[in-house]
Amino acid sequence: MKNDPAPHTVLNIVSALTNEKRLDRLVKAYDGSIREYLQESFGNFLDEIDTHYKLDLNDILKDQITYFIYKLAANRKGTDIVDINYTFGKLGVDKLQYLLEKGLVFEEAGRIHASEKNFSLDVSVAASHLPELVKYYKPHQVGKGQNLFYSMSETINEDGIRKIKEIQKEAIKKIHAIMNSPFYEGDIPFFTLDLCDTLRLGHETVESENTGVLQ
Repeated sequence: MKNDPAPHTVLNIVSALTNEKRLDRLVKAYDGSIREYLQESFGNFLDEIDTHYKLDLNDILKDQITYFIYKLAANRKGTDIVDINYTFGKLGVDKLQYLLEKGLVFEEAGRIHASEKNFSLDVSVAASHLPELVKYYKPHQVGKGQNLFYSMSETINEDGIRKIKEIQKEAIKKIHAIMNSPFYEGDIPFFTLDLCDTLRLGHETVESENTGVLQ
């Protein structure tokens, strides 16, 4: 896999050729090795969550502040320049202007919205933002009832890992459905973070470091 192009590069090419941004349709449009490669890289989201792919978005959102602005804009109600200025200062406002000029976000009735609400990034890009994202967890505000934190670890076998991942994937689909339901629409910019791995560093070979992660 070392000589294969990154999945987002392949998506850039096939999306440009077909003028299609829906991930499921892009994969179905091709057969053979291209389809197999895309299914392997982005299979977690096919037929589960409707995701869209924007050309060059993966590279642009490597910038941390730009990533968080876009993430806020991707919420149903979007964000606004006041919140961006309060959270990120003038630098954030400059980053917002860049996104507006690129057409990746737009302003409507005073709110800033992402051009693609459901978007995914390469896992390496998404993971690079995890340390800063975790800082938004506020343990001193547990009493408000808006946050939750659990950390568990144990030595288990491969079957146990598969079972846990199945449970997590099912939970993700249910959480996504709640977040997109009109019955729960509100003004709180809420986030969840779901991940699991082994407590080992550098002991195993990674076959493919670039897979799609829903944001």
